[in-house]
Amino acid sequence: MRAAYMSQDAPRVLVVDDDPDVALLVKTVLERRAGCEVVVEHDGRSAVERLASFTPDAVVTDIEMPGLDGLELLAELRRNDPLLPVIVMTAHVSVEYAVSALRAQADEFLTKPLDNARLVEAVTRLVTEGRARREANRVKEVVLAIGAHPDDVEIGVGGLLAAHAQAGDSITIL
Repeated sequence: MRAAYMSQDAPRVLVVDDDPDVALLVKTVLERRAGCEVVVEHDGRSAVERLASFTPDAVVTDIEMPGLDGLELLAELRRNDPLLPVIVMTAHVSVEYAVSALRAQADEFLTKPLDNARLVEAVTRLVTEGRARREANRVKEVVLAIGAHPDDVEIGVGGLLAAHAQAGDSITIL
């Protein structure tokens, strides 16, 4: 399964947990079992700052963290990108936590100790769903390519036009 993700389409995941051992476990499992590109932050504030340089396909966050906790981070993520899938995890299993996470619009709620197979399944599924939601909400572009000679357009911007075509954009060549 890993080989299928080793291309530029590897799922990008931001893991946020103040426990370095848990963060390393989640990172290792997602890299080895799902072929993900994983970035780790140890608190909510640094996770928000990291989003300026790293655009994840999904976020996996602990609830209980100092400073900006997981539910506050989730609220911040929803304000900035409502379509970004977020998995909330906690060691303190309670109905109150689960309800709080779901009210805050978490896409998945996992309990620690983590079931590695469930983690991989949830991340893989949510990345696929998130990418589909983003693509469905993407505004399609209209491209007009003009060339003086019949081969000008194909030679000059053929690759760019192919990328637009693959993205479903409308292309007219004159």
